[in-house]
Amino acid sequence: MLDHKLSWWESEYLLKDVDYTILGAGIVGLSTAIEIKQFSPKTKVLIIDKKTYPIGASTKNAGFACFGSVSEILDDIDNFGETKCGKLIAMRWRGLNILKARISSNNMDYQSRHGIEIFDENDEGYYHARIPQMNEYIEHVLDEKDCFSLRKGKYGNETVNRLEGCLNPQKMMAHLEMKARNLGVVILQGINVKKIEADNSELESDVGLIPFKKLIVCVNGFSQRLLSGIDVQPARNQVIVTKPINGFSLNGCYHMHKGYVYFREVNSRLILGGGRHLAKTVETTDKLDNTEQIVNYLIDLAETKILKVRKLEIDKMWSGILGVGSDKMPIVKKINENVMVAIRMGGMGVAIGSYIGRLAASILLEIDNSDVQLFVKS
Repeated sequence: MLDHKLSWWESEYLLKDVDYTILGAGIVGLSTAIEIKQFSPKTKVLIIDKKTYPIGASTKNAGFACFGSVSEILDDIDNFGETKCGKLIAMRWRGLNILKARISSNNMDYQSRHGIEIFDENDEGYYHARIPQMNEYIEHVLDEKDCFSLRKGKYGNETVNRLEGCLNPQKMMAHLEMKARNLGVVILQGINVKKIEADNSELESDVGLIPFKKLIVCVNGFSQRLLSGIDVQPARNQVIVTKPINGFSLNGCYHMHKGYVYFREVNSRLILGGGRHLAKTVETTDKLDNTEQIVNYLIDLAETKILKVRKLEIDKMWSGILGVGSDKMPIVKKINENVMVAIRMGGMGVAIGSYIGRLAASILLEIDNSDVQLFVKS
């Protein structure tokens, strides 16, 4: 049973003569639409999203504009090798630069606060000793010298990534949507697509069948609901924010435990998230819930290490859904003649999403675009 039916007016304007249909109005979906319209202004681009706002991770994250801490990069090198890890870092870096060129710092509250990593006492010496190695590696990959350094900070010896920053993800998304609409992209929100009928080039939805010519799936952590045989699993990340704390400030955007824990200060509030490494099986879900185990872990971390207070006053808590898999490399490819995917951002959507949108549009439009080349030295 359909929840409602589209009028003739809606069907004529929204669904007729659509050249490219995009599922998902998050960072990747909007970025892909923007790139298509910039490459080919006369094409009609339609974005369909289940909700009136993105519910995955685009506005549910903590607003980190980062490409990797020392421990996270070393972990990725161990798991995937230097070459693949270098390509991932280059994608994230390129994506951040595309994003900052597209949206002004003021319009998304971007600040170059630097990425800061702190370690448990037993690990500190090992990772601090790897800073020269990591600086050589980043210079090799990004042609940026002295990316990492050490400083005496609020939590002792802190590792600094001078190339990272932070932003307001809601303002970022609002301006991406505004940019897309100004280019003529049609955004149809509140439509639940239940199935992709690839053979018939139709989407089964709660407003009936929606035809498509070319389809780009950009639903990341929710991909398993629509696609089979794709190496993407949902990963829930939980976040808490405190009430304002008198005199509280942080000079940087902090990471711990190979990027699995992160925190920053906004308007004298602590925003703290992560912890899914403690319960990966439970957190492999696309349910937007909070769990007692993770929330208690975050509260204890805040009370005993970050703020050192007896009783934390929580103002709000939420969760977002990432798209991860056995590999961190995003999946950007055609799965048949008329359907393409741009998914598996690996928890780095803010950084990598704008680049993936450019890459997806280049593949889709069959444009030999030198701007998507990474030029990572082997």
